[in-house]
Amino acid sequence: MNRLFLIVTNPVLRAVMLALTGGFLVFFLCIHITGNYLFFGGAEIYNAYSSFLLGLPVIYAIEAVLVTCILYHAIVGLWQKLRRSRARGYSVQRNAPGSRRNLAARYAHISGIVIAVFLVIHVATMKFGEPGIPGPERDMWGYTLVMFSRGWVVALYVLALTVVGLHLFHGLGTLYESLGIAHRTWLRRTGQGVAIMLGIAYVAFPVLVYVFGGSL
Repeated sequence: MNRLFLIVTNPVLRAVMLALTGGFLVFFLCIHITGNYLFFGGAEIYNAYSSFLLGLPVIYAIEAVLVTCILYHAIVGLWQKLRRSRARGYSVQRNAPGSRRNLAARYAHISGIVIAVFLVIHVATMKFGEPGIPGPERDMWGYTLVMFSRGWVVALYVLALTVVGLHLFHGLGTLYESLGIAHRTWLRRTGQGVAIMLGIAYVAFPVLVYVFGGSL
């Protein structure tokens, strides 16, 4: 209990944990988007991938770790934002000349809230909301095709995933600082480059399914 209290209250440990949970979530996003693009390999490959994931004995443990990381990252990140907002001189410092705080950094708390809402809707839709046969034998390929054949659904996903990309741009651009590594421009640029590539890959997926899904 004392260790948990320190992780939440100690500013150094809190920053490190935010970086580690964020880094783990980025690792998950990389794996997740790789699996998503198996969709274009056809129904057999994509459904086999879906069945493999659902059949893993540790799938619920992995999901529990993901939920824990998301909750910690979201709650502590928002709490830090509120604490900084109340600190004297914060608004002056935030907008000071030469500040490296960009648009993604200033509104990271808002993008985090948008992402949290999006995740709830996405999981409810893709994991629990599909029609047809429940369990490992469900046709996830067909369901994904139907989902992203609707223009309004694609538009909402593009909007939400753009917000995800902006949040990643801020998070990966400052990840090394949270781990106590001195500022290095190349590290920041590398993190931001990875965020841009991930953001493009995620935004492109529903668009590509919408445009080319009917010909698969």
